[in-house]
Amino acid sequence: MKLERRHRLIATGIAVLLLGLIALWFFSTYQRVEREITLPPRGEARYNPLFGLKRTLEAREIETVSRADFNFAALAPESGDLLLLDIDLRAINDEQAAELLQWVEEGGHLAVRLPQGDEGRPGPLLERLGLSVAHEFSCLRWSEAPSSKKPDPPKPAVPASESKDDDATEPDGYFCSSYRFKTAAEYESDFDWLWGNSDRGFVFGRHPWGEGDVLIAADFDFLHNTELNDGGNAALTWQLLGPVIDEGRALLVYATNTPPWYVLLVRHGWYVLLPLLIALLAWLAAQAQRFGPLLPLAPRHQRAVLAHVQAAGEFAFARGRGVALHAAVLRAFRLRLRRRDPVTAALALEPLIQTLAGRLPDIPAARIRHALQPQELARPEHFLAAIRTLMQLRAKI
Repeated sequence: MKLERRHRLIATGIAVLLLGLIALWFFSTYQRVEREITLPPRGEARYNPLFGLKRTLEAREIETVSRADFNFAALAPESGDLLLLDIDLRAINDEQAAELLQWVEEGGHLAVRLPQGDEGRPGPLLERLGLSVAHEFSCLRWSEAPSSKKPDPPKPAVPASESKDDDATEPDGYFCSSYRFKTAAEYESDFDWLWGNSDRGFVFGRHPWGEGDVLIAADFDFLHNTELNDGGNAALTWQLLGPVIDEGRALLVYATNTPPWYVLLVRHGWYVLLPLLIALLAWLAAQAQRFGPLLPLAPRHQRAVLAHVQAAGEFAFARGRGVALHAAVLRAFRLRLRRRDPVTAALALEPLIQTLAGRLPDIPAARIRHALQPQELARPEHFLAAIRTLMQLRAKI
């Protein structure tokens, strides 16, 4: 007992020592590292592309309101407010366009983007501003100049595709768009500043209108949640909106980015839809008719002996050979009776009938007499009764 106890203590000590060495190695080599993981958007950020801009403006203590639909009465913009419309301007009718421009003339600040669609259909609002939309893909670049004061309007930038200075420093940001706006040459002087050129069109511009102004942008993608932190997009946003955003509230109208239900179903529900589809196909395969000819196959030729015998008997009976058929069956019965009971087989007709009736009480004597000496065998019912009785007698003797 003492030896076993000593072995247990030694084994326990070795195990504790190994665990201590492992713990010492782990804590001496382990290093805690912080890592930032970008999580997918949740809540309002999933459907509001301007949610990041809204939070940024609220962090600057600017009152911000965002809506998913344009309702001028519900927004109730006041003089000095900024109204940013990140929607398709062609959805604004003539009455709403006149109401918007009347508010801008009284001191409002309006920011709109070009409609991403067919050329020649700018919508009532842009038509009132004398602007047209042209399809022109290009990329512009700018350099970010940090400053704590309110920024000045950006200077005209050079398109990245047209830059001729190969030794220039790398730009801080790029902006690419597929559309530009154009205006008549005599109206270009009405703008405070334009970003682009007359030949290819303009990407950005600020047009004074009464006491307020209208900011026109080719696109507002750089304002969206995922793009706001890229490159110099934040600096570009502040350059465009900073000159007017401190005077009042910021009213943001966006178009929801929520895909249709069937797109969400396919994108996020495929792991449920796929097994259901496989089960449906398997059920259809089990319920469907097997492949084969449209018409059923003709019955195969059968060579059954009983079928030939029955056909031969029906043919002989139809030809008046019922007496011969009965005689053949009667002869087979008498041969079997002679082999089994020669004494009974040697009896005359009436003693034979009485002997068989006494031996087989379930068969009446009248049926035995009709079977041994039938009448009217040309009638099917008499013929069948006689043959049936002979077969029963043959089976029981």
